[in-house]
Amino acid sequence: MNDSAMNRSAEGGSPEWHPGSVKSPSSLLRTAFFGLLAIAAIGIAAASAYLVVIRAIGVAIAQQPAPMRGNPQPVELVLEDQFDRKADLGDLRGQVVILVYGDKAATDKCRKLGESLHICWHPDAKGQPPMKARTAPVMPLENLKPGQVSTDVVVVPVACCGKPPSLIRGVIRSEIAKESPDVVVWLDFADKLKGMSGLTAGEPNLLLFDAAGRLKMKINGTPDQLTMDRLVKAVQGLRYEAVK
Repeated sequence: MNDSAMNRSAEGGSPEWHPGSVKSPSSLLRTAFFGLLAIAAIGIAAASAYLVVIRAIGVAIAQQPAPMRGNPQPVELVLEDQFDRKADLGDLRGQVVILVYGDKAATDKCRKLGESLHICWHPDAKGQPPMKARTAPVMPLENLKPGQVSTDVVVVPVACCGKPPSLIRGVIRSEIAKESPDVVVWLDFADKLKGMSGLTAGEPNLLLFDAAGRLKMKINGTPDQLTMDRLVKAVQGLRYEAVK
């Protein structure tokens, strides 16, 4: 500090601060305070950006298909449908099966996804009423040998209903039968699928089974385009595997 920045008092020569020369302690404190606020604001912005990235990564990870490792055994899964009939996964052996399941909040998303998947392998079903769409032929496999038949792909909607009492089960069956008289919907009244492969609430979930009934892939949550591409590739591979 130079002498021009202060005057000495006659008593003790202690410095006196003057405006316009060197900043007073209070001014310095204010400057430091606002500087810290600016640093904090930058830090908060950086942290927010970091959280956005982490959340985005988390969503992407949640949508990644999870292939089953090793050589799993055929899955034994027996449920019922909206007409109070037995629904057995074993009855669909010889076909590639995709279960699209979810809770009540996911009903519309599951329906739209299920329809899209059915049309993917049954193009003639597009624009058709449900009854006719169900009978559309499967898209043929290429380069098959004489006598080989293209493996069908069956998309099954499953309503996960929690564990309601018997009386409520009847009400649920009646409601679904009224809303879906032409498309069979499997009903899970025991949280079997949730316990077996998890369930993302309010979103569609998928299980992919090969023609032998072995679980090959699971997807929890709405699949993004990359995940859908992987699913389609996996299904096509299982279709060819079934005709070998």
